[in-house]
Amino acid sequence: MFFKIEAFCIFCILSAFLSFSIFILTIIGAKFENREPMLYRGITIAFIVLLGGLIWSNQVDPSKASEIINPSEKSAPLITTKSSKQKIDFAKFLNENKIIMYSAYWCPHCHDQKQLFGKKAAEELTIIECAKDGIDNQYELCSQKGIEGFPSWEINNKIYSGTRDLQELANMTGYTGDTNF
Repeated sequence: MFFKIEAFCIFCILSAFLSFSIFILTIIGAKFENREPMLYRGITIAFIVLLGGLIWSNQVDPSKASEIINPSEKSAPLITTKSSKQKIDFAKFLNENKIIMYSAYWCPHCHDQKQLFGKKAAEELTIIECAKDGIDNQYELCSQKGIEGFPSWEINNKIYSGTRDLQELANMTGYTGDTNF
């Protein structure tokens, strides 16, 4: 771990120390007729754990991460849900009909709304960042529109505030496509 993250993990060191201590106490304190099979099994298990740890650490190399967000940036958390074809089509419809979602990066309800759509569909939406300290914010536009709560949807020049179920949004926007979200 020290070579991968360049820091010590006190919990990891303590865990390794305790595990090794239990192993040693088991070897010393157990009353076996023959200790060779036990020692052989212990070394085999240690080798397997070491090999598994090396394989795991190779797969979880932070330098290979593709979507690391700098915590000092004022940006929304990543969307982790998957989008169905119906959700993507609905998001495209919203975008084509200039239906806008006003959001703030720190707003948990905004994140919940995006999670309802899923990652791919949320990328299709027109989302305006309203937080004054957010990345690529349009704070002035949000102020002009009178946005007071997040998320807010602008549908036919009317503002609707609050997280909306996708079926409810479909009804509000007149969407006629497949609503099997």
